[in-house]
Amino acid sequence: IGFSMGASIVLRHAALCSALPGGTRPDAVVSVSAPARWWSRETAPMRRVHWLLEQPHGKLAARAIGVRLGESWVQAPESPLEVVARITPTPLLIVHGDLDHYFSQEHAKSLHRASLGHAELWIEPGMRHAESAATPDLVDRMAAWIAGEIEQ
Repeated sequence: IGFSMGASIVLRHAALCSALPGGTRPDAVVSVSAPARWWSRETAPMRRVHWLLEQPHGKLAARAIGVRLGESWVQAPESPLEVVARITPTPLLIVHGDLDHYFSQEHAKSLHRASLGHAELWIEPGMRHAESAATPDLVDRMAAWIAGEIEQ
């Protein structure tokens, strides 16, 4: 299970593990509030994130507020959208809030489409972004989904 950028990482990890000969597949994958592609600037919060990442004075500002930024990619890795279909047959749940202020619902819907119908998609009413918006009820439902998929 991963939230936000971690959600994109679990998608990539599951796809890469599945592609390796003898690779160990995860039992199930849950992606919450994932971006479908890199460099998304469609919302004000993401434009601010990119300003921090791309501007020399942005990196200084980030450091001043305690945000650690790594080095830029030499070559961008494949996006979650490019790899999600490789997760099949591992059970995949994509969860996204309809009020997510970082990534629109279209990110979740495009990941679902790119999974070629393999993934289950939950658009959560009233939910904003990632773990800070995950209610105890949602966490319980995700845990029950995982348990149910592992038992099958």
